[in-house]
Amino acid sequence: MQSWTKTSTGLKHWRMFTFICSSWMNKATIVDDAITYIYELQKEVNMLQEQLFEMEALSSLEVPEPKPRKEETDAAEEMKKSGIQADVSVTQIDGDKLWIKVVFAKKRGGFTKLIEAMTEFGFELNDTSVTTSNGAMLVSSWGFHCNTLPVEQTRELMLDIINGI
Repeated sequence: MQSWTKTSTGLKHWRMFTFICSSWMNKATIVDDAITYIYELQKEVNMLQEQLFEMEALSSLEVPEPKPRKEETDAAEEMKKSGIQADVSVTQIDGDKLWIKVVFAKKRGGFTKLIEAMTEFGFELNDTSVTTSNGAMLVSSWGFHCNTLPVEQTRELMLDIINGI
């Protein structure tokens, strides 16, 4: 960036110089000076390209070995240490509305799998919230179950879903 500004400023100075001196110099001298200036710019470009190639070569040599990923802790074990157990709580609110609270081991993609499974089984969820702590994930939501299963069957279905995650 700095050399571009320098070159741009140099070009402005060159234009002013040629404008002021145009009455003193003949065309041959102006063309000769312009060619000299262009050669100087080409040398600067070549020098900057060499520096760039050197920097790229050094950076490819100095690439540190990627650090091994920090082992993901076993979420179920972390939950046990904290005294948290996988659980499902289903409460009927009004008619076919249900309040669902699910606690399960935090796993990569676990929330997505839970929501996909619940949608597949006919749940329509609203106001879903997710909290994670100590290897556990708490998902709470209210919604509708299209098949209108009894609360206990819905709880058992949810337990099957979280055990499959």
